[in-house]
Formats: sequence, C-alpha cells, structure tokens
Amino acid sequence: MGLILARSWMNVCGLLAFLLVARVVTPADIGIYALASSAVLLPMSLVGAGFAEHVTGRDPTGRDLSTAYWSALASGVIGTGIALASAAVAYGVFGLRDIGLIMLLMAPLPLIWSAGVIPEAVLIRDGRGKPLAAVPFAADLLGLIALAVGVMLGWGVMSLVANRSVSCIVMVVGMTMAAPPRGLTRFDWDSARRVGGFGAGLVGSRIAGWAGQFGTEFVIGVLLSTAAVGYFRLASRLVGAMYSVVMQGPSSAQLAYFGRGEQGPAKAYDHALRLHMSLAAPVIIAVTIGAPLLIRVALGPAWEPSAFVLSMLALAVLPQIGAGIASTMLIAHGQARRAFALHSAMALTTVLGLLAGSYFGLDEAAIARLAVSVAVLLPIVAAVPQLRPSGVGRTLRIFAAVALPSAGMALTMHAALVLWPAGPGWLSGLTTLALASAAGFAIYILIARLMLRRTTLLFRLLLADRWPWNRRLSRKPRFGGIL
Repeated sequence: MGLILARSWMNVCGLLAFLLVARVVTPADIGIYALASSAVLLPMSLVGAGFAEHVTGRDPTGRDLSTAYWSALASGVIGTGIALASAAVAYGVFGLRDIGLIMLLMAPLPLIWSAGVIPEAVLIRDGRGKPLAAVPFAADLLGLIALAVGVMLGWGVMSLVANRSVSCIVMVVGMTMAAPPRGLTRFDWDSARRVGGFGAGLVGSRIAGWAGQFGTEFVIGVLLSTAAVGYFRLASRLVGAMYSVVMQGPSSAQLAYFGRGEQGPAKAYDHALRLHMSLAAPVIIAVTIGAPLLIRVALGPAWEPSAFVLSMLALAVLPQIGAGIASTMLIAHGQARRAFALHSAMALTTVLGLLAGSYFGLDEAAIARLAVSVAVLLPIVAAVPQLRPSGVGRTLRIFAAVALPSAGMALTMHAALVLWPAGPGWLSGLTTLALASAAGFAIYILIARLMLRRTTLLFRLLLADRWPWNRRLSRKPRFGGIL
C-alpha cells in the first residue's frame, strides 16, 4: 500500500508541476523540455533493471545485495554517459541548443538514482510501507517547492529540471537513510551474470514501454513541431495521472488475484474485466467529454489544441485496461517472456501508428493513438493461452455491455455542457464541469443498475464479503437475466 500511495503521490506532484509551469511558458517551450527529458528518461528507467527486482523477489537473505548495488551503480554510470553523449550530439551536431542544454543538466540523474534503486528494493522486499510512502512524499514536496521558486525567479521550463533534480536527490538520500546498504565489500561475477540474464527481459520491456509512451513524442517532433509535442505531452500528462488512478492499484490487486488461483483463469478474467471497466469508465468518460472545458479552466485558450488530444488519449485507456488485464494474467502464470513480446509489438505498433497519423496533423496523431489501442486489444487477449477459446468473445461482450451506460453518461454530460455553458472564470468552469459530471454519473449508475446485472451482483458479493453483517447485498436478482 505504501508503494501504491507513493506512486500515486508522485503522479499528482508531477502533474501539478507540469500544469504550473505550463501557465507561464509556451507550448513550444514545453515541447522542448518533453523531447529533452524523454531522451534522458530512457537510460534512467534502465538503471538497476533486473538487479532491483532480484533483490525484491529472489534474494530474501541479502546474499547478492552487494553485487546488485555495484551493478546498479555501474548501470547508472553507463546511463549518465549515454545522456551526456546524447546531449553533445543534440547540441553540437544538430544545433538543438535548448534541448542539448536541458539534456546536459539532467544527465547526472541516472547516476544519482543508481545509488537509491537498491535501497528502495530492500524496503519493498521487507514490506516497510512507511518509508516507502514518507520518502517519496518528502522528495516530491521539496521538488514542488523548488519548482515554485524557479517559476518565481523566471526560470521557465528550467524549473521542471530543478523539480526533477531536487526530487531525485532527496529520494536517494531518504531511501539510503531508511535502508543503508551494508557489506558492500564484495562483488560476485557469477551472481552478476546470472542476475543480468534474468534482467534482460525486464530491460526489453522497459525499452518497449518507453517507446510506446515517449517515443511517440519524437515522431511528433520530427513530423510536426515542438509546439505540437507540448500539446501532446500536456494531454499525456493529464491522462497519465488518470491512468495511475484507474490502473495502478487495481493492477496490483489483479496480479495477486490471478496468482491465488481461487477461480479458473477465464472466470477470474471475466470478473476482473467487468469490475475494472465498470469502475474506470465513468472517470474516462468524464475526462473525454469535459476535456475542452478542463483545458480552458486549467491553462487557458493557448492550450486549446490539447483538448481533442486529451479526449482521444482518454478514450484509448479503455482498451488499454483490457490489454493490461490480459498481460497481467500472463505474468501471474509465469509467462513473462510472452508478455514482453506483446509489449514490444504493441510499442512498435504505437510508434508506427503515430508516424502515420502525425503525417497529417496533431489531431490525426491522437486518433491514430486511439485506433492502435483498439486494434491491439483482441490480438493480446487471443495470445493468452489461459483464455482460449472464449477470451475474445468474453471481452467483446463486456465492452459492449459497458458501452451502454458509458454512452448514456456521455450524452448526458454533452447535453448539460451545451444547455448550461460555463461562464467566465475558473470557478464557474469547475462548477459547470462538476455538475455535468454528476448528472452523467447518475445516468451511468441508473443504466448500469438496470442492464449490467451480473456486474451489479459482483459488486454486491464483494461488499457483502467486505462487510459480512450486510448479507442483503449478496442476494441475487429475483427476475431477468444477468448481463
């Protein structure tokens, strides 16, 4: 739970930092930062890959702790070297001075983080939730303060560099103090090779994930402009915060649920997809329909091109939920290599789709992102052996069922926003958006109560299990079929 809270807080602080800076700089400035930071985030995401996971799940006695620590530190040195070389190429070869400068300032981050990745793994292994929550809270809070100071001093996007640097340094210091590594006097080459082989698949998965999330921004930057990258990054940031809410906690719960094997794989998948989709759909629909007003209230008219992108990226989360649950089932059944292959194929398809869409414009790139998410859903489900032969059919039925209340909510929200448009000022905009969302959610609940009877029954059973005194919740419907 501490780790989930920490990751959620990190996303919230990252979003707040981004929105604060976006109000005082141009979309092109944000695009420049997005391209530079994305290039540095790749080597940073690979720091300690495999070694941290080995400490967490395969080394309960700490026998390989020293080897893992020095290996992670070596990966940090390599990551910083790659970032410095990339900054030199961007600055000297391509003449991208602003991008090169930001990359140069952020280049030390992989090396800095390499000193904290193994202490964090030890905390996760030992189940020490308090420091796992307290350290990121302090790090991100101090990072926000540094960003606010930078904004007041007129640093512009360099405030985001200060934010990430301060957060990283505080995180490493806090993790090291909470779990100081001991006995760092030995290095076992055999252990390093063995753990490195285990981490090869994780490295590939992280590269594929980076390509699917950040590689698309390079495509947009090449074919369109840095301003288009800024619009896309803003929408991605907003959707990323929403995605962490609707996916992060449930994904961990699904992994544990599938791993326990209390239900057959097909039935467990059915239950997980029904519950997750019915809970996430109202949030996604609210963001999709309210995107224009949300952008106007949060950032003003200069960022209006982000509204359509935000709507498309939010809708793309729905099929991503189904694909994520199917991938989680593969991992729970020990088929991580197949999950990696699927992630790689999905990342490649995403980049190619964005390449085709960006050729025509920013809106078309967002439509292409949604189209790719829809297109890869059923092939991913079909690739899970445990769901054959009925997995695709189950997925289609559940998506069709959830589409009914979702459409009702979308129409209600749209009608409310058209009939009662928001007045000037952010307070009026927020009030209108909240009232429209509440009206849409009421319609969603009503239609779901009438039409999604099997899903309603699952919620009743869960609540009855959570609160055994309320046995009335577990009663089955007395008439009609269960959809």
